[in-house]
Amino acid sequence: MEKITIITQYFYPNYAATAQLMTDLAKGLSQKGYQVNIFTGSLANNTTPELSNQITIYRAFSPITASSSILSKVISSVFFLLGALRYVIFSLPHTTPLLIASNPPYSALIGTVFKITRGGKYHFLLQDIFPESAVMSGIILQKSFLFIFFSKIIYLTYKYADNIIVLSTSMQCFLENKYPELKPKIKVIENWAVEDIIGCDKQANHFAQQYNLDKIFTVLYSGNLGRLHDIEIIAEAANILKNAPIQFVFIGDGTKTQVLKQAIQSNNLKNILLLPYQLREILHLSLTACDLSLVSLIPGAESIVAPSKLYGMLAAGRGIIAISSANSYIDQLLTNSGCGINTLPNNPQHLADLINELASDSTRVKLMGDKARQVYKSKYTFKRALAEYEKILFGI
Repeated sequence: MEKITIITQYFYPNYAATAQLMTDLAKGLSQKGYQVNIFTGSLANNTTPELSNQITIYRAFSPITASSSILSKVISSVFFLLGALRYVIFSLPHTTPLLIASNPPYSALIGTVFKITRGGKYHFLLQDIFPESAVMSGIILQKSFLFIFFSKIIYLTYKYADNIIVLSTSMQCFLENKYPELKPKIKVIENWAVEDIIGCDKQANHFAQQYNLDKIFTVLYSGNLGRLHDIEIIAEAANILKNAPIQFVFIGDGTKTQVLKQAIQSNNLKNILLLPYQLREILHLSLTACDLSLVSLIPGAESIVAPSKLYGMLAAGRGIIAISSANSYIDQLLTNSGCGINTLPNNPQHLADLINELASDSTRVKLMGDKARQVYKSKYTFKRALAEYEKILFGI
């Protein structure tokens, strides 16, 4: 039986996107007959069941149980890295390959050490391109000592990796332009929806009924409200439309949750509803409790990250409005398939006008949603992604 070890800070039962995706991947590989070992920083809880008898989970010790601040995230990542290093040096057979998810972004150092000291092999899966993502987030300054230091560290991890897996063609192009010599190593595997959602009419949706969304045109943003997401433009558009029969719903959490809370308070907005992350078991309801879905990125972020929420929206069969730069891979996906519309950043009036226009055109909205579901089934299922991972990890 072939084996693979996945090193990921976030894993089941954590509800972060990376955790759910890596859990899906581990389960999928185990069902294909592979023995999967997991080393993670996500703690178990009293109700956490075993996923499979072919999945073995090792969990790092950490004194931090929550990661709401940058400092707590750094402390958690340090304990995770130390635990993972000890695991790969002293406990892991050198013949077992590693798949390392870039949470934290410098976690591939574990693979570099494994390769240099043990002669092992590793594949590096980039959730975002660091340290550029930290610069865009305003955490570090470009050309600062930290930027230069992390750039050298990250390049080292790229150099020794057997494959560098990215989540979009835009990320692939960025890396190939920056490191032309690494081009043969860079592979694209796009994400998938963590639930293959069966179509659900909003009027019959219990989640929509619970929050009084079944009788009003609803625009949904579901997922991380992070520094690279343009939440400000959505808040401004909601303010412009505050007297229209349109409801904005945000499901998730992150740094920019405060932007929404401030907008609600300052402008007395009744048309914004904030909800926490929902259990995976009801994603098929929460993601279909709307008429339109939103994806937003700050300018330039399209080459640095690939929002995993996009695939859940496609699977849900809802039309998508994206806020991203012109000709981004998101723009091209929506435009070529007809499942959505891309609008440029920094123009909240245009976004508001677009939403208002679609709210009066139910036929167009339904057509966009139908095309979204078709695109998902043809290009972005988990079965497709699993086959691509199997090809890279095991040469199948």
